[in-house]
Amino acid sequence: MNNKIIRKLKIIFLSAYMMLHYQHSTAQKSEVKVSEDIINKVVEITKPVKAKIDNLLEQDATGTYKAYQEEIANISTLKNSSQKNESLAKINEQYFGFFTRIWADANIDEKGYQQKIKNAFPNGWGMNIQFLPFLNFIFTSSSSKKTAPQPSQLPIPENKCIDVCPIAAGEIKGSPGLISGGGGSFGNCFLKSHGWSAALGKNELYGYLRNNISIPGTLPSDSRILRVKKTFDVSQQATSFALFGFGYSETWVKTFMSYEYMFVMSPVIFMANKNMSKTIQEEYLIPKPNISQSMFASYTGTFSLNYSANWCFTDCNNIKWSVCEEGK
Repeated sequence: MNNKIIRKLKIIFLSAYMMLHYQHSTAQKSEVKVSEDIINKVVEITKPVKAKIDNLLEQDATGTYKAYQEEIANISTLKNSSQKNESLAKINEQYFGFFTRIWADANIDEKGYQQKIKNAFPNGWGMNIQFLPFLNFIFTSSSSKKTAPQPSQLPIPENKCIDVCPIAAGEIKGSPGLISGGGGSFGNCFLKSHGWSAALGKNELYGYLRNNISIPGTLPSDSRILRVKKTFDVSQQATSFALFGFGYSETWVKTFMSYEYMFVMSPVIFMANKNMSKTIQEEYLIPKPNISQSMFASYTGTFSLNYSANWCFTDCNNIKWSVCEEGK
């Protein structure tokens, strides 16, 4: 058996192995996400605290709570993230002391309620919660599948390498609520999505950046493996407020190898806010029939019950993305 036949058999075997490995890893990969059931449990747990705090706020004779409501109404009208963050810092500085005094007067068993909230999350997820004052909390999850792709073979003239960014195709779609909104943008090579809600509104927006490679077409349909390399920066922010009701924001970005998730919730009073940025590198082998799975997907979702102000965004920037054939 000559070397050419042996090499072809190796490529066929590797292709079959990668197909099975891909199917197995896709089936096994679970993405942590805060469900509606968890949210409802948290709301039910904190209901006695909410009633007690609301009663004390209704008795405020200083005008501070009324002024705070006006600040929230103002921040709800802002669409620019930098303006929102400026207002966020101002509100925190001016009103944190006021809510601290209200909270102290309510004499809440904060540690006890924190544990109850943790227990509302299944499978030990409660360990991923970061609590802020007043039972506001941040939940994050990050996962990345690690692989060790075999070294590239010596270049073969018939193999092609494609810079994906010039041909990538993007899309933003979703369903803004009654008093909510958002949008996004995409290009060569970035993906951005953002959402906000103010009063009794739910907002869900999805962003996609696909490689736009067709097989056959861009590349021939054969047994060769594709090596994908990606590097990108991801930035996420989620902010929630509670006033007469509660609010939450969540955002995620997902690729073939990585998943970055963030959820913030204000079940009683005041606000929660979280910013995260990181650089992600990916390199993996994928069978040609599955090339459409090499993509970027993002989500931004907010919810306000009665009256609050929430927003979030996910940005994927500085994307470098290549796909190369291997073997012959």
